[in-house]
Amino acid sequence: MAYSMNIQGKRVVITGATGGIGSAMALWLARCRARLALQYRDHSKITTLLKDIKRIDEEYYSSEDNIIIVNADVSRYDDVRGMVDSVSNAMKGIDALIAVAGYPISREEWFIDPLSIDDELLDRPWRIDLKGSYHCVRAVTPVMKSQGNGSILLISSTPALVGDVNGLAYTLAKAAVIALVKSLAPVLAPEVRINALVLGSIATDANMSILSDEEVDGMIKSIPMKRFGRADEVASTASFLISDHASYITGQCIVVDGGEVRI
Repeated sequence: MAYSMNIQGKRVVITGATGGIGSAMALWLARCRARLALQYRDHSKITTLLKDIKRIDEEYYSSEDNIIIVNADVSRYDDVRGMVDSVSNAMKGIDALIAVAGYPISREEWFIDPLSIDDELLDRPWRIDLKGSYHCVRAVTPVMKSQGNGSILLISSTPALVGDVNGLAYTLAKAAVIALVKSLAPVLAPEVRINALVLGSIATDANMSILSDEEVDGMIKSIPMKRFGRADEVASTASFLISDHASYITGQCIVVDGGEVRI
């Protein structure tokens, strides 16, 4: 398997780096020898991820010049601004930011009656998925503008495109992420590109934990590829979008869902 995409040496910030999608991106980009800055909240998970990254290239990732970890709350702008400032100062700039951090919605929250959602549940994904994404864009844009280039990648979900009777609070936040990309693309261009990955059913631990085997089987029937996606398939797509190969792509929402949603 080839891992290149002209990523070697690029300074890449990944929020939510210890989750299923975030860790897959970190590992994929480590194989490309990117310089990584990883935002986390769980110390034990980031410790495990660092060990996995160093197994890929221990010499390269033993240097603090090539890997940084930052404990920050993306729902707080001051935390995100501090993260961006510290990474930019240490790495002398930021080439790409991938905002993966998202609210870990539970099974109960996913299957709640959509007309029974209280303000607190509405706010939970909004604070992390939308506000966290916006905080990242707001904080990193001046850095990228000043250096004359940069790429931002946000994460949305297919229910944001077509709706879903389940997970309404999550869907609303992810729909707002799409609006954020489309609204800011002309503001950030030409120096900075911004895109979103719109993910379908991806086989991460978080996703599988809220679904029964029967529910998974039923969902697979509606996917033309007849399976859930893998986190590394998301990571490889992200790698392309932040690379120079995608230098003319901005303001786009790239669907990764095995063909279930066709737009």
